[in-house]
Amino acid sequence: MPQLTWKWLVFWLALALAWPLGVWGAEFSAKMVLTQQGHDIPGKIYVKDKKMRQDFLDDRGQTITIVRRDKNRVWVILPAENTYVDMPLGLHLPGQFLQIPPEAMSKRPVGTEVMGGYQVERLEVTLRGGPLGTTRQTFWVAPKLGLPIKTVSADRQYAIEYRDIKENKLEDRLFEVPPGCKKVTTVSELP
Repeated sequence: MPQLTWKWLVFWLALALAWPLGVWGAEFSAKMVLTQQGHDIPGKIYVKDKKMRQDFLDDRGQTITIVRRDKNRVWVILPAENTYVDMPLGLHLPGQFLQIPPEAMSKRPVGTEVMGGYQVERLEVTLRGGPLGTTRQTFWVAPKLGLPIKTVSADRQYAIEYRDIKENKLEDRLFEVPPGCKKVTTVSELP
């Protein structure tokens, strides 16, 4: 299994911060799989009200990212080290693709289908960047949840997908820093 490095942590944090405002009405949990250059990195996502949590497990252990729009905060937690970083929400980090970027050059519907039990609208989006000056991403948007449940970028060789989505009540404690966790000031202080 690939190791979740600090580069990946920043990448996942960027994903967390990229969520559109309309999504936060959904309440669900799902398995999350990131495929990056042929390697799968599994995770879990939880969404409730204005809160989101992402869990990842790698060779170093578990990493948890909690986004609290209601408190305007992001917490990155390493349970094995009993430490966390508290950051303001609103950081601009690279890799924000869990929403269709507002700066997209074009958005073209290319079909509808059922994915994971949800009716989805498939959109092809063209963005500035990439080796040819533009890059394309495909989004499978589930209107019922208000977000893409799959995103693929063939030229950048990544994909992210939510699987086994369960719409259920989630406990508020999932979106809190665990009791006794020590706050550190920067991500670089985390072990």
